[in-house]
Amino acid sequence: MNQSEATPARKIIIASASPLFARGLEKILRQQENNQGAEIRYAANLTATLEVLEQWQPDVVILDHDDLSIERGEFLNRFVQSERPMQVMLVSLKENGAVVVYDRRILTSDQAEDWLGFSQFKEF
Repeated sequence: MNQSEATPARKIIIASASPLFARGLEKILRQQENNQGAEIRYAANLTATLEVLEQWQPDVVILDHDDLSIERGEFLNRFVQSERPMQVMLVSLKENGAVVVYDRRILTSDQAEDWLGFSQFKEF
């Protein structure tokens, strides 16, 4: 049995209305050894993101923090309600700083509140 048969490919959604942003993130992901076999899908708005989230059940969602077409509060509600382990990464082109990663298994209510009132990037 080879590595690809033993470990299922990671499922990653890139949620952004900017195709350039999404393709740039995909290129970065594909350069990482642990993501070379990953399945990556795009979602350009909140409706598409939630649909893919429910139907495809990804391991990771990369959310364009600056994209106003993706309502973070609604997305957070779905993320917290989900029982499936997954991670959400908030990435911004406008703000310098660390990429924020939320893990479905360990998200605290304080972190959720920080996300909704996000003014600055912080690592959790």
